[in-house]
Amino acid sequence: MLQTMRDNSKGVVAGILVGLLVIIFALSGAEALFSSRNNTQIALTVNGQEISETEVLRAVEQQKTQLRNRFGDSVPESFLSNENLRQPAIDRLVDRTLLTQAAREANMAISRQRIDDVIVSIPAFQNSAGQFDPDVFTMALRRLAYTPANYRNELSRDLMVSQLANGITNSGFATEAEVDYLAELNNQTRDFAYVSLSIDDLLDQVEVSDAEIAAYYEANPEPFTEPEKLVVEFIDLSVDRLMAAETLSDEEVRQYFEENVDDFTPVVERHVAHILLEEAEGGEVAEVQAALEAGEDFAELAQQYSDDLGSKDLGGDLGVTTGDAFPEEFEEALAQLSVGEVSDPVTTEAGTHFIKLLDKSGGEAPDFDAERDAIAAQIKRARAEGRFVELLDSLEDLSYNAESLENVADTLGLEAQRSDPFSRDGGSGIAAYDSVVKAAFGEEVLEFGNSSELLELASDRVVVVKLLERESSYVKPLDEVRGNITAILSEQKAADILRERGESIVERVASGEDFATLAADEGMELVQVTDISRADTEQPRSVVEFAFSLPRPVNGPVVEGSVSNGEYNVVQLKEVATPEADEMPQEQREAMLQGVAGLYSSADFESFSRYLRESAEIVVE
Repeated sequence: MLQTMRDNSKGVVAGILVGLLVIIFALSGAEALFSSRNNTQIALTVNGQEISETEVLRAVEQQKTQLRNRFGDSVPESFLSNENLRQPAIDRLVDRTLLTQAAREANMAISRQRIDDVIVSIPAFQNSAGQFDPDVFTMALRRLAYTPANYRNELSRDLMVSQLANGITNSGFATEAEVDYLAELNNQTRDFAYVSLSIDDLLDQVEVSDAEIAAYYEANPEPFTEPEKLVVEFIDLSVDRLMAAETLSDEEVRQYFEENVDDFTPVVERHVAHILLEEAEGGEVAEVQAALEAGEDFAELAQQYSDDLGSKDLGGDLGVTTGDAFPEEFEEALAQLSVGEVSDPVTTEAGTHFIKLLDKSGGEAPDFDAERDAIAAQIKRARAEGRFVELLDSLEDLSYNAESLENVADTLGLEAQRSDPFSRDGGSGIAAYDSVVKAAFGEEVLEFGNSSELLELASDRVVVVKLLERESSYVKPLDEVRGNITAILSEQKAADILRERGESIVERVASGEDFATLAADEGMELVQVTDISRADTEQPRSVVEFAFSLPRPVNGPVVEGSVSNGEYNVVQLKEVATPEADEMPQEQREAMLQGVAGLYSSADFESFSRYLRESAEIVVE
């Protein structure tokens, strides 16, 4: 009973713990988001376990929040669309569900005490002093429209999955022989010389004829083909657009406020603490009551006597209630208290309580002038949401067989817009949404000339599109692409010359010709390097990587050439130095041992996750 009572308290979070390793995320407006239409339906099942549309939407919103936090305004809104993020969100939910199922099959479990310990240790639930703050905890959960029971279930599941993951990853290990081998490779150094020939130096030396240009144009039409493009008219119906069109007078705002003042009056919140005696005999109850009457500190008495393990170390602090978090007897007694007052013993199914009211807020009507803008915005949004729902069916009915969406827009008081031309690969504006592009190029719109069905871009935004113009695919005229073809052929010819020249130098040096003399005669710079490591940053990475890919010299230097980023590099490898593994500092050796073991552990976990997915029965509803 104790845990049931605590699970139904109003304590909550600045984030919801989701993901494999307990990720905290924060959303605004979650309650409105997750109460939208069709959210109670089942999105998919994983081995018979249902995942709801609400869970999918929460996962989508989590991804949006993470992307915005990481990349800010640089993320295009079209990229953050629900349709774009839906599949990655589903994939994460499937993986998480499969890992949870595997953990349960392995009889893993998380104790309630462990869950309580984690909650109070999470920084997001702590105040500026680093202490667990029930107010922060409570306000966050209420904002996210999560119940305490749901939150604890989420946390329990994630901790269990983390326990499973740790069991797999902690089994990874690396042998001393593997570390020795990697240490030798990692600390190896090489001496070599090289020259680099650039294609840019050869472009001016090649010529391309008109005949070659024409032949290339005829043989390669694809790069110069302009794809089929469409222009559509569309009606974009969204709550935000409707809200922006709403107008209100001061009289309307004031009248609404006066008629709905209770809605703007903050609910009474009581910050409460208690001392719980689960199976107390009369003597212990009397002992606590006597101590309280003697003026002893309530928090210290809670730490000494309370049987509520989740709150006793917090001085009995249970967080905030709005009158429905605790059993009726508890709430009734609490409502009679003044701030700082302690109740007489109160009995519930959980045991006997001494209840203290720590603080009380809310219940007072706000000042109209201070809340005017917020009230106006609320009225506009309420009206816009109501009109949005009213217009959905009308828009769908009127648009399907309409000759023009402009007429539909006029009838409904909306706006018909014209898109820029776009191909099957998409475009700008409305064409940045995959669902719009697919609908526009679908048979219903493209071939039959009908309007599309309503396309849901977000929970409060839909569009309907109709074909206006269709531009067939065509090959651009030769004169329009002549410059492009000239550049392509010039680069091809220069690349052939570059390779021939580079291979000639390789052959001459490999045959015994002095590299330095040859480079001087050819007007090239010969670069000599010694004791170069794999991590060297002074020389070009392409040269260093190529030099370390060459075999160890046996009977004289190794000479090879490679093409990279428009350059031909001729490398003469002279010497390879490999230090003994035992020369590596112990600290570095330990780090490498852990690093290799970590790689093996990650591979093991990925293999396990892949096995679970391949073995699962996943049904998308």
